[in-house]
Amino acid sequence: MFEGLKALNAKISKMYSDFLVYEDFEQIADRDNVRDCLSYLKEKKFPSIDSFSDIYEIEEFLEDYRRSQIIKLRGFLPLKYADFLKAYLERINVEKITKILRALRMNREPKVDKLVISGKNINFNDETFESFIDNLRDTHYYDYLKNYKSSKDEDALFSIEMNLDKFYYRNLTESIKSLSKEDVDEFKNIFGVNIDLLNIIWIYRAKKYYNIAPEEIFNFTIFGGNYNSEKLLQLSYLDEAEFEEEIKNSKYAVLFEAGRVIRTGRTAKKTMYGIAKKNFRRTDGIGKFMSFLVLLDFEIANIERILEGTRFGLSKEEKLKYMIIDREGSEEIGR
Repeated sequence: MFEGLKALNAKISKMYSDFLVYEDFEQIADRDNVRDCLSYLKEKKFPSIDSFSDIYEIEEFLEDYRRSQIIKLRGFLPLKYADFLKAYLERINVEKITKILRALRMNREPKVDKLVISGKNINFNDETFESFIDNLRDTHYYDYLKNYKSSKDEDALFSIEMNLDKFYYRNLTESIKSLSKEDVDEFKNIFGVNIDLLNIIWIYRAKKYYNIAPEEIFNFTIFGGNYNSEKLLQLSYLDEAEFEEEIKNSKYAVLFEAGRVIRTGRTAKKTMYGIAKKNFRRTDGIGKFMSFLVLLDFEIANIERILEGTRFGLSKEEKLKYMIIDREGSEEIGR
């Protein structure tokens, strides 16, 4: 506990009370076009939202919103949490780098506003896949990308994305090592669970759909969750049926409940949402702040999903099924 924690939690609770509720998403899903959806969001939550030329500009707006919400809380946090917050915000750069690389791989213009790392603008316009990676040479991302920059292999982008995820979560896990045991336990209850879920999805899909060798499966697992490296190694070498049985006998049994087969990971996201929401309500420690970060991510993801569904002409019911929320009927079996 630290002086000012009560003030932080009061601020977080007020900010969370302003989140969109399910009924808001029902209202948005009822709209037939993105412009009408944005009109509702402008009236209900985002007074400064405006019309956008495409969905990518909306994503930039929502990213700015997420950053601003986090910055509002920075002043309430003691300096000992600065490393954690910095590591958490690295996710913004990781996502931008991934978007840029995907676009360049497909010979498209990257739909990213700008990329700033350590105060330096990284050029990506008029670049190739290889030259953009070269532009990252003086950043901590380069070592995770350099071996793939000249690769023509179709799986190169996949490997890069997996490596960036490993970097991000390793960095996040390292950032909390100087914190108290109580704080580390709070981290494990939230971000540690998220890492577990990501590993389960990866291992299962690698076995079921891609026939990837166990040693390569293990190589791409993410450390820092509640499964140690020995357990991750064991899970990587189980066959598909054994792996499924192992998870069914764990606290993550819901992933395979009622005949589910992991495809998109929506059930895992819904599980993470429920855990974060429960932790947010029951803890008065730093876990409330950490849970808020996860719930903020899901609020933004749900807005993007509803807008994307509207853009593709999905029905109201179909849009709501894609939401990440702890509500009956918000997912389909086998997701």
